[in-house]
Parts: sequence; structure tokens; C-alpha cells
Amino acid sequence: MTEQSKLITTIVVATVVIFGGLVFALLRSPSDTVTPNGQVAFNDATSIATGKLDSPVVVRMYSDFQCPACRAAEAAVETIRQEYADRVKFIWKDFPLMTIHPNARNAANAARCANDQGKFWEYHDRLYTNQDVWAPLSNPKDRFVQLATDTGLNVDQFTSCYNDKKFDDQLMKDVDEGDANGVNATPTFYINNKIANVRSEAQWRAALDAALRESASPAPTSATSTN
Repeated sequence: MTEQSKLITTIVVATVVIFGGLVFALLRSPSDTVTPNGQVAFNDATSIATGKLDSPVVVRMYSDFQCPACRAAEAAVETIRQEYADRVKFIWKDFPLMTIHPNARNAANAARCANDQGKFWEYHDRLYTNQDVWAPLSNPKDRFVQLATDTGLNVDQFTSCYNDKKFDDQLMKDVDEGDANGVNATPTFYINNKIANVRSEAQWRAALDAALRESASPAPTSATSTN
């Protein structure tokens, strides 16, 4: 084989490898695409909620603590959660992408243990802020315990909860529910029973204001016969 032939062969092989890697990444990584609206069902009994708990407008957030796209979305979500706390109910749904985020389920367990002490959202924030630190670790437990300390949790109670995977069954119910609803990427947001393609604060406000107006509108009355 000539040197020119060897060079051409090398270039072709490298191109195939790079292209194959890109395709694999696109297929296996979380994306901004979501499944179309369809028949969905929610059971919020063991999910984590905040905001106006009796609101007719409910935001459900399927998310993953190790997902970079989820972390990127958090700034707008946090602002909106605070801004609409008196009008909208927000529900967290654990959806760790376990095949590509090996520490996501552990992080979800840690956050549930923080919730057991009434500090889910504070711990949630620290998980995202420190994502680059704990995500690549082979065993993130010590880092999760440190975050528990930083959050002001009872560390012994937190550690026992985490070791026992006390709430693993609960968070996996969220995963099963998401699978049944066709969720295949994080973050995925629903406003009531409809998927919401929202990322910016402006998009969130427009979607929530529309849902609130709709919820306030009187239901149409059916015509009655006078015969």
C-alpha cells in the first residue's frame, strides 16, 4: 500500500469513528426534544411540591441532577418558581438518566433525604451548583454528606437515610411514571397535562399566564332545549 493510500484509509477510518461517536452521543444524551402531547397520567402522592398547593395550574418537572441541560434550565425555573409561588403549584419529578448519568440516582436519593428534613430545594440548589464536582466521582457519598452539612441538615440522619436508600422506591415511581408518559429527555416540563416547550423566563411567563387565564375562564355552558 502506498503512503497516499495509507493516508486516505486513515482519514476514512477517522471520519467513520468521529461520525459514529456523534451519532451515539445524539442518541444517548438528553436533548431539548420532548414527546408529543398524548394521554398522560400523574400520581403526585410521593412527589415533591411547592408553590400554591391548591392551584388549578400545575407544573410538573421531570429532571435529573446530573444532567447539564437541567442545570442550565435551573436559573429560569428558579426565578419562575419564586415569581409564581402564590399562583402555581410546582412538582418535582425524579427522572435520572441512569444509563448515561451513573450518579444521578444517588443524587436523587440524597435530595430525597434532604427533603425528609424539610430542605429539599436548598439541597437541590447545591446539587446543581456543585454538579461538576460530584458528577465524575466513582462514589459521591462523601460529597453528598458535605453538601448536607453545608445545607444545615442533621448529618447522621441524612447519612443513615442515604445508606438505606430510604426513598429509592419513591423516586423510581417517578421514573416509571415518566416512562409510561413517554418522557425520554431531561428536563421535560408539563403545564397541567400538556408538554411545555419552555426555557427562557419570557417563555415560562407566557405559558403560565395563558394557563392561569384559562383556569380562570368560566366553563362553557351547554345549550338547553326549551321544547
